[in-house]
Amino acid sequence: MTVRINTKARQHVRELLMNYKQTQKEVEELRQGIMNPHRETDENYGGGKSSLPLFEVEEKAIKLATNKQILFRAQAMAVIDDVLAHSSDQAQRIIELKYFGDTDKPKSWVAIAERVNGYSEDGCRKVERRVVDRIAQQLGW
Repeated sequence: MTVRINTKARQHVRELLMNYKQTQKEVEELRQGIMNPHRETDENYGGGKSSLPLFEVEEKAIKLATNKQILFRAQAMAVIDDVLAHSSDQAQRIIELKYFGDTDKPKSWVAIAERVNGYSEDGCRKVERRVVDRIAQQLGW
């Protein structure tokens, strides 16, 4: 049975692809924020108990494993990586040209078709749509 992917799911996957590099940076920043939180320096040199948690490493591990922002972004990145790894070289090239280029906005289908041998604009669109649909299916949309 084939699950039909709706337009909003495709649009969301395309946004994930356009923001792929930024999302990777965000995940790393979130992880670093948990691992190295900002602490006020203690200028009280007298005795007394430390205000640091007793199980600091365990608390960090729990925060990393349960942070919803990290979990969602990491899952999306893993699915994208998996789908691309199991796609043809041409499909990978089309997705890379469309979404992972050096410019902020995606390349036109005309420019992509010129750089991918053996594919027309329409052929590139169809390949991209199949990849986007597979990503959406694996994300459960």
